[in-house]
Amino acid sequence: MTEITEKIDTNKLMELVIDKHNKFIGVFKEEFSGLDEKLNALKKQSQEIKKEIETNGTKIIVLNEKYFLYFHQAKKQREELFNTVLEKMRHANATNTNNVARISSRIEEFEKKLQNSRNIDDEDKAIVEIKKLLYDFESEARKSGIIVTSKAILDILNEANASHKELISIMDKPKQDISSPKDFETQIGEIEGRHNWLKRRIESHNAALAYWVKQKGGIKVE
Repeated sequence: MTEITEKIDTNKLMELVIDKHNKFIGVFKEEFSGLDEKLNALKKQSQEIKKEIETNGTKIIVLNEKYFLYFHQAKKQREELFNTVLEKMRHANATNTNNVARISSRIEEFEKKLQNSRNIDDEDKAIVEIKKLLYDFESEARKSGIIVTSKAILDILNEANASHKELISIMDKPKQDISSPKDFETQIGEIEGRHNWLKRRIESHNAALAYWVKQKGGIKVE
């Protein structure tokens, strides 16, 4: 009778122990699941911000080189066009050759400003003046019977100007966002500590639960 009673008491005790582990596992898993979801979301956001910063950094380098290159290309193309037209005008003994030469000199002054200026407002004004002078150039060429267009040069100037404006719009963005990845890393570090602790506790309780379930079932566990 005593042996039966002891067996009942032992089974009851093991049931209580099993129930205890199940409760702990349930509580820990619920918290772990919530933290796991939050942790994955933070890691994803952190990676997206890092990628955006890297992309913007590369874009800044490219755009900075791009708009200076375009201004240089526009200048070279403009010089070639003017030289060609001036040569034809001189060959035809045109009376307004000096007018075209003066227009060329005025444009050169604005081209220098474009190469040296970092101020977008000054750049806009310089491009507007160059456009006016190019129209004057076309008009002077027509007076000498030469039909010429500056559209290709204007297109390059506009492209350079657009690249510079895009550069300015994103230039400070990496500096503004630089703290964001650090903030995310701090949050991730704080959550990971609890997340890892819960994971170890769940594993520990699962192992203990498996032990007592086998014991209760009469399976000898070493």
